[in-house]
Amino acid sequence: EGKLTSSSLFTWFSDFPMDERQKHLHWPEWLAYLAKYVEHNKIGDRFNFNCKVLETKKCEAGGWDVTIHRKNWSNGHWTHPDKIDVQEEIFTKHYDFIVMGSGLHHGPSMPNWRGADGFEKAGGTLIHSTKFRKAEDFEGKKVIVAGAGESGSDIAWLTSKVAKQVIVSMRSGPGTLYPHNINGNTADIRDNRLVYSMPRPLWPLLLEGHKRFYENINHENNKARQAAFKYAAKMNYENKNCIFTINACKSFGIPKAVCFNNAAVKSTISHFEGRTVHFTDGSSVEDVDAVIAATGFKIDIAAIKDGELKKKYSHPRYLWKNMVAVDEKSFFLVGFCRPHQINLITCCEMQARALSQIIAGAKSFPSDDEMRADIKDTVEHMAHTFDRGYKALVDFIYFNDGLARFIGCEPNYVKYFFTDFKMWLPMVFASFQPCQYRLTGPGAAPKLARTYILTTPYYKWKRERILRDFFVFMVNVTGGFADLLNLGDRHYRLQGQLRPVFKMFALFYILAVAALAFFEYYSVAIAIALLAIQGSLFLKQTCSGSIKAKDSAWMNLTSLLYERKEIE
Repeated sequence: EGKLTSSSLFTWFSDFPMDERQKHLHWPEWLAYLAKYVEHNKIGDRFNFNCKVLETKKCEAGGWDVTIHRKNWSNGHWTHPDKIDVQEEIFTKHYDFIVMGSGLHHGPSMPNWRGADGFEKAGGTLIHSTKFRKAEDFEGKKVIVAGAGESGSDIAWLTSKVAKQVIVSMRSGPGTLYPHNINGNTADIRDNRLVYSMPRPLWPLLLEGHKRFYENINHENNKARQAAFKYAAKMNYENKNCIFTINACKSFGIPKAVCFNNAAVKSTISHFEGRTVHFTDGSSVEDVDAVIAATGFKIDIAAIKDGELKKKYSHPRYLWKNMVAVDEKSFFLVGFCRPHQINLITCCEMQARALSQIIAGAKSFPSDDEMRADIKDTVEHMAHTFDRGYKALVDFIYFNDGLARFIGCEPNYVKYFFTDFKMWLPMVFASFQPCQYRLTGPGAAPKLARTYILTTPYYKWKRERILRDFFVFMVNVTGGFADLLNLGDRHYRLQGQLRPVFKMFALFYILAVAALAFFEYYSVAIAIALLAIQGSLFLKQTCSGSIKAKDSAWMNLTSLLYERKEIE
């Protein structure tokens, strides 16, 4: 029984928070939450189950004809409501708008390996990860897991417990490796807006800090766990994987499979010769029993038959807000956006809120030129540091704050700093809360939002938390100086709604220096001014790559943060 990769800390809808915010929900628990949400909002009658969309066809007069095959497709499945028996029929209905929420994972992407047919004829098993059911099917066998994403990582770990030997074949390292839990807290409890607002070119700083954190892990009487974290630190660092360069892989399956159960790691599969598997590094493995291809999926929406429309929607990043084509404003995608971290649910909800405002007539699309400019800006932003990421990858804060700006529900951090400082603190320093987007604007529920913001849990290590956040705060103040003084290009800027806050702090800093000088405290004024200049130079040098994060004085300060911690 699987679990969600993001925790209940923020994996919920912004208007329906969870009370228990420190667990990774099992799939039935998440299904139960969705059922409660439907019941709470009394929208159960809006759903039509056992309906498979066969085709969507654009009408010359406007709108879409949708051909539907109604049948008892999934009765009895644990995800399906009870008593939804239907009479089989195929029919067509007309709609003004279509919202496609079928997700990114449509058809398995299976490599066309040379000799694969011969491998199966020789008695080998070759399946895509979608066909994997239980590790016990591979007990006592020699297994190759091809792919290092979350599915590949999980399968490698599970099969390594029972298989004779497991070999993980990967083209490159997985996304940034994260465990589920850290010392009694979910790992994502560290994901606050303060960190995720940092200028993206500072990724070398986070890469170095993350490496030091993992290398200083101390798990009592468990050398294998210590080795797994050191292995993850090495893999992240060598592949330049951190939260500002690529999506996370929220599974420690590969490090655990290697360090606990002696799994081997090899390069990409080249070809098969009988049951011998050859790799691109020239090595080979004989007598392989099974190859499990955890090689991802294609974005291929079967219900879109029109080739031009299918091509137009095949790369979500070239759609406005990963959602709609500029010249096709009645066909929307929702959920075709993989965030680099935090959670997918908020991204889906913000898309749904935006398109609902448009369809209801409460908001209008921006002009075509503005939409194209927004798409161009997003493509350029993602290419700057997230160039290795999946084509549906989005930068969580950049993406959701952009949608919030369109909807009109973006939280005003400058305002709350002065009017509700008690709430402002957890909004910035505690883990991210989806209900920040319910403080104002359409569908606002400010009392509910404030209650859940104030009760957001902090992770337990108070000293480490304060030191880390102080350091990040000062780095962001430096980013505020760059913004205020117009130093560098837009990538030097903070992301999201904290940008004006730290620009304001930088202005306060300058005014404080001026006041000290005015009252003839020259030595103090000069010292504070030099600190700001040094910080600005550090920001510029780190962003440009002229100084390595590990060699900077600022990075040495962070060594205070990475004291030994027990990680689960």
